[in-house]
Amino acid sequence: MDLTIGSFKVATLDIQGVNLRSILGAYELVFALRVEVLPAADFECLVSITGARVAVKSADGKTHQLGFARSDEPFEMQQRPFPASMSRGLVLAVPPSQLAAIDDVRDAGDLQFELTLRGTGIDQHGDQMLQDTKLLCHLGRSDWVKKLREARARDILLLEVPIPFAEFSADWSEIAGGLKRAEGQFRKADYHSCVATCRTVIQELGAVMQKDPNWANAVLDRLGRDRRGMSKAEREVGLWGALRHYTHQSHHAESEGGVGFYSRSEAQQVLTLTAAFVTRAQSK
Repeated sequence: MDLTIGSFKVATLDIQGVNLRSILGAYELVFALRVEVLPAADFECLVSITGARVAVKSADGKTHQLGFARSDEPFEMQQRPFPASMSRGLVLAVPPSQLAAIDDVRDAGDLQFELTLRGTGIDQHGDQMLQDTKLLCHLGRSDWVKKLREARARDILLLEVPIPFAEFSADWSEIAGGLKRAEGQFRKADYHSCVATCRTVIQELGAVMQKDPNWANAVLDRLGRDRRGMSKAEREVGLWGALRHYTHQSHHAESEGGVGFYSRSEAQQVLTLTAAFVTRAQSK
């Protein structure tokens, strides 16, 4: 791709590759650029690149804006009477939710990254904004899955569950408030309270969706009596009932058969399932 300032062609740029690497709590996409600075004609132009807007496209045209990638070192191109070459990297921090969104866009297919460079330059007329310069990089599905695996991301990101914090109707106020409390308790490492709150959320979810406060007993009894005769929808409610049954001991003292301690992994499992069930029910 040609890079121009005013009427001058300054350089050609290409994406040599895309890497995914793990950092604390997130990941980074690194775009490796190969730059060929052209010899000056009438004027030795100077170009400074600040970074690039990054979008990802699927094979069927879906587009998702990822953010702004910045150079990992000063990125300037000064024309001289002779040509020159350089390599640079543009780095974009990607939280887990963005990687999950990329896979939603990809939908088991290939990806194409589109980088729109941003920067300024100087020609014989003074300062100039960089004209639209877009770099494209195609990544096959097997290559992308390989990068997820190498970054240790594949095992946890493709099933990431968002916690729905949107506004709910009055009937869902206890569900929404409880889910927010559970998430806060998890972050404060109060895992027992997190599990107990999730139980309340699941109880209220079932009561609202089934219009019966005793829904859990009914579905668990049906599981034990006639599980083969249950419909798909009834089996889904059975999952809610199983989670409510698992968390029920958090509401009782140990002398009553209750459980007074839950580990972080146990609370994470319960919160993940609770958020998934609420999100699923909300979409109906």
